[in-house]
Amino acid sequence: MSHIEEPQVTEDSKPGIFSSLRFSDYRRLWIATAMAQSASWALIVLRGALVYELTKSNAWVGLVTGAAMLPALFITPLSGLMADRFDRRRLLAVTYILNLAQNLFLASIVISGNATEYHILILAIVNGSIRAVEMPTNQAILPSLIPRGQLQNAVALTQLMQQGARMMGPLLMLPFISFFSPGPAFFVSAALYAIGWLQIIGIRTTSRGVIESGKGMVSNLVEGVRYIYLHPLLLFIMLIAVFHCALTMAFETIFPFFSRSTLGLISEKQIFEGPTFLMIGVGTGAIFGTLLLARINDVKTRGRLFLWFGIISGLSPVLLSFTFNIPTAMVAAGLMGASTAGFMTLSHGMVQAITPDAVRGRVLGANTWHVLGAMAGFNLVNGQLMDLSWMSPALLLTATGLIFVWIMAASFLAPHLRSIYTKGIPSTTLKV
Repeated sequence: MSHIEEPQVTEDSKPGIFSSLRFSDYRRLWIATAMAQSASWALIVLRGALVYELTKSNAWVGLVTGAAMLPALFITPLSGLMADRFDRRRLLAVTYILNLAQNLFLASIVISGNATEYHILILAIVNGSIRAVEMPTNQAILPSLIPRGQLQNAVALTQLMQQGARMMGPLLMLPFISFFSPGPAFFVSAALYAIGWLQIIGIRTTSRGVIESGKGMVSNLVEGVRYIYLHPLLLFIMLIAVFHCALTMAFETIFPFFSRSTLGLISEKQIFEGPTFLMIGVGTGAIFGTLLLARINDVKTRGRLFLWFGIISGLSPVLLSFTFNIPTAMVAAGLMGASTAGFMTLSHGMVQAITPDAVRGRVLGANTWHVLGAMAGFNLVNGQLMDLSWMSPALLLTATGLIFVWIMAASFLAPHLRSIYTKGIPSTTLKV
């Protein structure tokens, strides 16, 4: 069993949008998550714009963006096992200090003028490998820091920061890009990780899973995947999230070329500013989407929102494809952020709520493995497609968005998903 020191609270604590932040250990995790996610999204924008400036190749943008996500395919199942075997607080602290070090190194070579596309690619892989351990561990420790009755609120607030960081990270670096040069902006990510690490080491609640000593490492490693595939409810929640991430959230590769070809931003600073403004729009929308969910506890309403957030996630990229300047593009990007953040908040919340603590690290690791793998793969594919002479950002955004709308309509044929849409979000924990 997990060794958990329960917060001194009652299940009937008065609800509120930010009610979970009253619990000190969760509050520390929430702030640390905000710092790490902001650093990550700042890096995604900066790396993409920098490699595009160096190579003028959309394929390279896709390669670097995908390289930061692909390690999840290989490391996340192992990281889920680590999150169940070791003290999750200490494991998180190690990931933060490692990412702080690699961020400082990247900033240093950019400032010195020695950065090449190969340096950026290798460091993107390092960054992605560390985050492949960080994210499942973060998700696994969260339910241990909060009463069960507050879990959906806590998940919504965590997603608020994870998704809203798309605005905060780029917004923090925008003054450096606009008034100085892109180089110093890379130090913003390092500073954010330093703040996050200070929060993580302040967490007092211990949390770890249960590793069966009679089973070998490989058996324990695949336990999360096996558990998902043996429980149809978890499997269908994961599959619809995989399609969602692949078709509506792999837009980081598209933004630099979209800014240049559609919005007409072609100068050196504009190459960095265009994707930054678009990501700020996405992040702002994400904040509104997750704040909406933080106020809604009715399971039937949340189930219907899961359906509608999915449909709007597919339609909003189509709207973005028809924009022609920064203000209109930011509005469309905001709708993308609100719908995708709402959908993923509900998806993560369901997986965390119905998974037993004993296997939660491995299950969340397996879930992240599938989701990030799909997003990484489609970022690579989108980068290659953008270099085709007949392809345009508008065509790609429209095609992928409409395909996902069709998938959401077809998902009514799956009884478990139809039950969520019509009866509401499940809350009963599955058996180990």
